[in-house]
Amino acid sequence: MGQDAEGRRALLVTSDSDVLDTMKRALNGGDFTVVGEAWPGIEAVQRAGELKPDVVLLHVEPPLGPATRTVQGVGEASPESGIAVLSSSGDLDTIRRVMNSGAHDFAVLPLDDDELHEAARRALASARRRTRAGDPSSGSVEASGGTIVTVAGPRGGVGKTTLAVNLAIALAQETGVPVALADLDLLFGSAAIMLGIMPSTTLNDWLKSHSTGQIAPVGRYLAEHRSGIKLLAAPMEPDPTLDFGPTEVAALTRDLASTHEFVVIDTGASFSEVTAAAIEMSSIAMLLTSTDLTSLRAVRYVVQTLREWEIDDERLHLTLNSPVPFSGLKVEEVNEAVGLPVGWELPHDRAVPRSADLGTPVCLSKRRSPFARRVREMARFVGGVRDNSRKKLLGVI
Repeated sequence: MGQDAEGRRALLVTSDSDVLDTMKRALNGGDFTVVGEAWPGIEAVQRAGELKPDVVLLHVEPPLGPATRTVQGVGEASPESGIAVLSSSGDLDTIRRVMNSGAHDFAVLPLDDDELHEAARRALASARRRTRAGDPSSGSVEASGGTIVTVAGPRGGVGKTTLAVNLAIALAQETGVPVALADLDLLFGSAAIMLGIMPSTTLNDWLKSHSTGQIAPVGRYLAEHRSGIKLLAAPMEPDPTLDFGPTEVAALTRDLASTHEFVVIDTGASFSEVTAAAIEMSSIAMLLTSTDLTSLRAVRYVVQTLREWEIDDERLHLTLNSPVPFSGLKVEEVNEAVGLPVGWELPHDRAVPRSADLGTPVCLSKRRSPFARRVREMARFVGGVRDNSRKKLLGVI
């Protein structure tokens, strides 16, 4: 990397068009040349591996799981690149986690052009020091993939599949990147019905291929929906003897995340080993519950169990399927009952059951309905999209 000033090539990574403009203004010219732009996640990792830039300017926002995976993936794809991370979150825990994931510098937004330029220079200098010391480790691009989001509930009937299906569609709408939906409700999966499609292949077909060791590309088993998402459907007929456990969950999710920026996993109606394995593989887990005391008690058990397995709370997002006032409880009481803060509330919406019956998810049929608006908020949070007017980044493959 001993290049002169004109050889200092920069890759810009962000999902925010305003931040992209700031990056370009600060770095394009002088002693840096912008050679590429990318969306956080798989695109960033691929572009870093192709371009091998001197410095990667990477904008991240919470949740930190996807952000740190991007930092790790970029570092694996281009070990000698300096990685400068920009974020509006400057608390010590955020900085610690981002730096531990492989970043060389961290700067808190907003920044003027000189400050942003200096962050890139510091990252470049730090990367060169590590290279001289023989510190960077090589890795494969495949080690990092898309963001995995699991939707789980401790009991049936809480609207889990409705949320999973609509969240997948909203992610595709809000980000414009590849999204896969995997229905792991092995007995009574209904994602295909809610999407109004009849898949020719299901999880059973993937499992048969996996068990023989003759692994085919995962795309062969996916059904495409008109929204743009790809579905791996649950078995068409219940099969309690299906040999599908944590090992298979890990292999499947890695397979899907290698080709999709976001993978949404719908789980079964109870807290099984399959559900637990899906949560363990995820950056984000939406724990969906109703507000009756039986459901709250069940989800509290799930939270406690996950903590015993050292699943950190930041990955867990408690989601209520109707406003708290309907139950007579206060949000503070739900927080105390479960032992986890309420992250999201899904509003009561009469459009939801009708859309399910028609096989047209509400995020397609009633985009302005209260439920659809809330799910799009969740998708923007998961996808790191900071506003509705996001423009697709130019120069991204």
